[in-house]
Order: sequence, then C-alpha cells, then structure tokens
Amino acid sequence: MGQIWPAGRLRRLGRTVSFSWRRLWRKPVGTPLPVWPAALTMVVVAGAIAVALLFPIDAMAIDFMLGHRNALTAWLAWLSDVGLSQWYLVPALAIYLAAATADWQNAGYRLKARLTLLFGQAAFMFAAVAISGIAVNLVKIAFGRARPSMFGELGAYHFSPLVVSKYFSSFPSGHATTLGAAAAVLAIWFPRHWLPITVAGLGFAMLRVVARAHYPSDVAAGFLFGWVVVALMARMLAARRMGFRPREGKILPEAIGMRRSRPDRG
Repeated sequence: MGQIWPAGRLRRLGRTVSFSWRRLWRKPVGTPLPVWPAALTMVVVAGAIAVALLFPIDAMAIDFMLGHRNALTAWLAWLSDVGLSQWYLVPALAIYLAAATADWQNAGYRLKARLTLLFGQAAFMFAAVAISGIAVNLVKIAFGRARPSMFGELGAYHFSPLVVSKYFSSFPSGHATTLGAAAAVLAIWFPRHWLPITVAGLGFAMLRVVARAHYPSDVAAGFLFGWVVVALMARMLAARRMGFRPREGKILPEAIGMRRSRPDRG
C-alpha cells in the first residue's frame, strides 16, 4: 500500500505535466495578441530613463551608505533578503506539486477549478522567478559591473564584460529582478492594487543599496527587467488562454479564475 500511493501520485503528476506541456505549444486562440505592445515599449523607455538618471548618483549613494553603518541599516540590509528567489520558488513548487498530484479524475467541478487555478498560478510564479533569474545572470555577465564591495578599489563605474565572478555581477540586481517578477505576478493577481504592489516591491528592492550590495541603477534595472520578463511571459500565455486572458488596453493580462470584488479600473 505504501508503494502504490506514491506511484499513483507520480502517474498523476506525469499526466498533468504532459497535458500542460501540450497546451503550452498550441496555437494562439482568437484575435492575435501582440506579445510586445506599444505600451510596453513606453514602460521600458521610461524605466531606462530612470536607470540613466540614477547612474550619476551611484557613487554618492554607496559612499553615503558606507559611512552610515548602524543597527537600523543592518536590519534593513537583512530585510532586503526578501528578494531572495527561494522565498518564492519553494512555496510555488510545493503548491504546484500538491495540485499536480491531486486526484483530478474524482474531483468535483469546483475542486477541479480550484486545482486548475492553484496548479497554473503556482507554476507561473515558479517560472517567472526562475526564468527571470536565469536571464538576469546572463545579463550580469554581459555587463560585468564591479560590486560596491570593490568601490574603494575600482569605484562605482568599473565594468569588466564577460567576466564570470561574483565581484563583477552588480548590474542588474538579482534580488531586484526577483522582486520585479514577483510584483508583476501579484499585480496580475490583484490588478486593482497594482500601484501599491509595485511601489512596495521597488521599495524593498532599493534596500539592496542600504545593504551596500548594489548601486541604485542596478536595482532599478533589475526591477524593470524582472517586471518586463513576466509581462512578456503572461502575454504569451494569455494568447493561448492558458491560465490568463487578455485585458483590453492593459499590458498585464488577467488570471483566469481569480475573483475580483469589483471591476478593475486600473
């Protein structure tokens, strides 16, 4: 009996993953949805301008933080670890596996709908953080910016492209990328609260400057990168009605099955 139960779970997992994989590669449904709309270009341009404006104050910001070490900054530095990817990957994977190995065949309509929602959105959160994290690490290597720990030796504007080293991986911030990705997912789930979600996510991301782990421009670039990657992923899935559907005039699509108490006016 102890051997049959895990085997049954594994079979259900295999069937669920296989079904989802086939859905992922099916053709878009209905009117073609542009993966990269004009509005997203505006977001990227505005974000790039913000990064450029922060770039000149990078040295001043880190110099200030190096000279103001105290119990408060130490606590804020610890709090900045909210951007660690495992805080999002581990729960998302646990929920995904629990939903994927559930007994879908004998589930009623309501339970099946809930399982579908949990399965799809947990998978999306995991993929959002994982894919944006992998992508940003490649970007880090391409730029090779020296971290603030090298500030005294190399300054704030030293770049060694294609150098694979933790000391030359400051731009963009990985923590900020994770928070940008998570903020985009939460904004999809709770569209009426997209602004406080975004502001809170960016605020937590900026704590990486307090932690003296990144420059302000690193953080802004990372947050923007994570947000844009998730927006593109969600729009690709929305075109196939896979967990998401388009929202007219909006960059971020709607999560299918998520309840809203009143219409989204954002």
